[in-house]
Amino acid sequence: MKQFIGILLFAVMISGFTSCHNTTIEKPNQLIKKDKFIKMMVDIYLIQGMNTGADPTGALKKITQTDLYYSVLKKYSVADTVFIRSLMYYSSLPKDYEKMHVEIMNILNESEEQFKPKDKLKTGTE
Repeated sequence: MKQFIGILLFAVMISGFTSCHNTTIEKPNQLIKKDKFIKMMVDIYLIQGMNTGADPTGALKKITQTDLYYSVLKKYSVADTVFIRSLMYYSSLPKDYEKMHVEIMNILNESEEQFKPKDKLKTGTE
């Protein structure tokens, strides 16, 4: 778990340093398409939210965060090295990456809206 997260943070850090300069990482041979990458990132953000939320049953204690990340990679049939290389490439293009991040946040916000109550709950005092 720590190794995967460490690699992910390292990749983001490297891309952050390179974004200050006008350099980009060479496009990998097996680059994940943007639409698929965005869907994967949405799932990863959902996993992070699920992992930090309350777990009254304790069911998630048996599942590591690494298992959850690898479940996303398995769902999309993507190797971890391909994902890391794609993440590094996309994050080396700050303007494009920011647009992708806005799209990811919009998808998450739309998903959240589906689960919010439409009407205010009525209390017994009314």
